[in-house]
Amino acid sequence: MACDSTKDARAAKIKAEKDAWEAELDAWTHETDPFSLDMIAEQDGEEGNWLHPREVLRELEKAMPPRVMVSTDIGNINSVANSYLRFEEPRSFFAPMSFGNCGYALPTIIGAKAAAPDRPAISYAGDGAWGMSMGEIMTAVRHDIPVTAVVFHNRQWGAEKKNQVDFYNRRFVAGELESESFAGIAKAMGAEGIVVEKLDEVGPALQRAVEAQMNEGKTTVVEIMCTRELGDPFRRDALSKPVRFLEKYKDYV
Repeated sequence: MACDSTKDARAAKIKAEKDAWEAELDAWTHETDPFSLDMIAEQDGEEGNWLHPREVLRELEKAMPPRVMVSTDIGNINSVANSYLRFEEPRSFFAPMSFGNCGYALPTIIGAKAAAPDRPAISYAGDGAWGMSMGEIMTAVRHDIPVTAVVFHNRQWGAEKKNQVDFYNRRFVAGELESESFAGIAKAMGAEGIVVEKLDEVGPALQRAVEAQMNEGKTTVVEIMCTRELGDPFRRDALSKPVRFLEKYKDYV
């Protein structure tokens, strides 16, 4: 009896921790740091509809099919994405880890799909990393290896800009990106393309793309238009604030 009560108590504790975690993910709808709040306010006045990355990641998580395999690229939204991915079996999550190889996610998920064609295969990439690897969509189409690629289109090199916010007082260098429609480029390469600009379209778009992958053998790029918010990076010790010994440089921190 004592053993059973201990197990029950442990199970109740685990459930309470899980419920608290789920509630936190639901409540955290957008970043709250000063830079991200500035970006949200700026994009409220821009043309188009820009989605909060955290809300997008939550909707993607809810729409994930059973037995899914997911690869994530290097980048800012991808560093946040790790909190929103849960798996029920091994060999399901592929990430660049500390290697930091940009453009990793799409070719990796193509390889995973070739190895396990019966499992849904989804990659995540920001538009910076996507520019380094999107040509592999033609590989997937050419060799009949259908995958689903999610692209977070926020018009910036997010990971690099986060360092420039944290360590260089928003002195930005080469961080902005202006790109054509990635869904349109996907169609030109023989794949399907979906543009998502509304939150309630995120889950259905992913499900539609996975259905095309599994039932029709089609590769689809799901392009999601996101704000320029910046979440926490993979690691905070990548850079440190410089020590300025000369008076004329004291303000450059």
